[in-house]
Amino acid sequence: MSCAEFPLPAIVLLALFGASEPPKTAFDEIDALELRARIVQLAGGALEGRDTPSAGLDAAADLIEAALREAGLRGAGKDGSFRTTYSHEVLTPVAERCALEWTGSTPLPKQSAPSTGGGARDAAPDEAEEEGFRLGIDYVPFPNRSGTAEGELVFLGFGIESKKEPYDDLRGDISERIAVILEGEPRHARMFEGPEITPEADLHSKLVALEREKVAGVIVVRRGAERDGSQKSDHAKVAPTVVEKLSFRSTFAIFAGEAPREPLKVDLPVIEVSRAAAARLCGEDIAALGAKIDSNGKPLRRDYKGRRARIASASAVQPVQLANVVATLPGADAKLAGEYVVLGAHYDHIGVDARGRIGFGADDNASGTAALLEIAQALAKKPLRRSVLLCAFSGEEDGLLGSRALCADPPVPVDTMVAMLNLDMIGRGKVDEFAALGTKQTPSFEKLLERARTKPTGIKKIVTGQGDELWQRSDHYSFHQVGVPALFFFEGLPISANEDYHTWRDTLDRLDYEKIERTAKLAYSVLWSLGNDDAKPPRPVPEPRK
Repeated sequence: MSCAEFPLPAIVLLALFGASEPPKTAFDEIDALELRARIVQLAGGALEGRDTPSAGLDAAADLIEAALREAGLRGAGKDGSFRTTYSHEVLTPVAERCALEWTGSTPLPKQSAPSTGGGARDAAPDEAEEEGFRLGIDYVPFPNRSGTAEGELVFLGFGIESKKEPYDDLRGDISERIAVILEGEPRHARMFEGPEITPEADLHSKLVALEREKVAGVIVVRRGAERDGSQKSDHAKVAPTVVEKLSFRSTFAIFAGEAPREPLKVDLPVIEVSRAAAARLCGEDIAALGAKIDSNGKPLRRDYKGRRARIASASAVQPVQLANVVATLPGADAKLAGEYVVLGAHYDHIGVDARGRIGFGADDNASGTAALLEIAQALAKKPLRRSVLLCAFSGEEDGLLGSRALCADPPVPVDTMVAMLNLDMIGRGKVDEFAALGTKQTPSFEKLLERARTKPTGIKKIVTGQGDELWQRSDHYSFHQVGVPALFFFEGLPISANEDYHTWRDTLDRLDYEKIERTAKLAYSVLWSLGNDDAKPPRPVPEPRK
């Protein structure tokens, strides 16, 4: 007779596994509506794809920390901080060689103090009265463009010269002027392929054309996302994330299926500015001019007599400090509280491309990050016997930077880590199915997953033993390499089934929030067993990194 025919009594199960059943109240904490609300914040256009590093990434870290604090967790960093930092060399502005200065004959209008928003710093009262422009708030240099220029300003729409449409923003003499252009292209229903952002919007191509016209320099006005896949009728009521800082784009995204581009070969000094800074410079709302072009599809030029500016642009590869967000939930068993179950997800993505298309990263990996936060809330309802370490990693898209740094300098000793569960892309595919990688390296995970699946999670099928090509491509692998048993929860195989992976189409409206809820509940169930069982999974044998 099988055990399925004669179920073991609860007391025997407790003796075998050392854990009672997960509480229903904790499962109820993981909710599709709340998951959606979190993802709306993390994958909104204001965060511009959460590149590492970027202002959007910083704003996401602030959102994650606030949610972990609200759930009642403790910071796992030094002195109770919710951040652990690491150094990485990346292209950054050279502050002393960057400038945006008004040289016009009329006084420059004063700027108003920015409102406080996610990822923004508060402005000091006297700062709002400053006449000048602030690096990282009002302007940033364009990457790898060095030099200075001074001249009279001329607004040239989107800076597009197209024979295909036809459409030409560059008609007339513009030599020795500072060209002010909008990023992107006209949002006209019958031009430039409508809602799609075409190659005509490519900023590199615009700069090549502007240099040919002998402009002195270029000011690019950030316009913001046209859409992020959210819906006006969205029932997840959540305030949009506001990012006051202007993000320096150290790299431009290369989306799946597109070839890497050649380095930009122009000598123009170029800076990018906020809409507010552009309005102060030009004396009118530049975004409103863009909206007019959107509406009628006709080029629009403004010559600003007497309105002059000096720009300076410089960037260089320099070390910067990047952050993981880390928190702990102490265990309830004095004998096991010194051991940790690790739950992780990366919160970064790949940023913006040269056309202005944002890689929103709703699935990759706002979905996993939101699930981590919901699970944290559930775990706080009834702590496990073991402690839990929760980690939101930056730099995953750049080679597992954050998780590798954390494992090299962990907030808790590696030998106290019982297992690690990684959530990366859990929002697409069949609603009742997902893939779990790591059972080949730790076969005992098979029974653990089956136990978890029998709980009220809604997951009917877990694909295991497949997906070897993905094993080294997410943050669980950093833990595997230091000998921690690791599981990787992924939405489904093969990855090619998700044709929006690493594209600008990874938006909020393409997610299955019911699937994210089900996967998060199963992850919670797995953590429940890992955190309460007397037995621990065996240590894996690290493998050479390919």
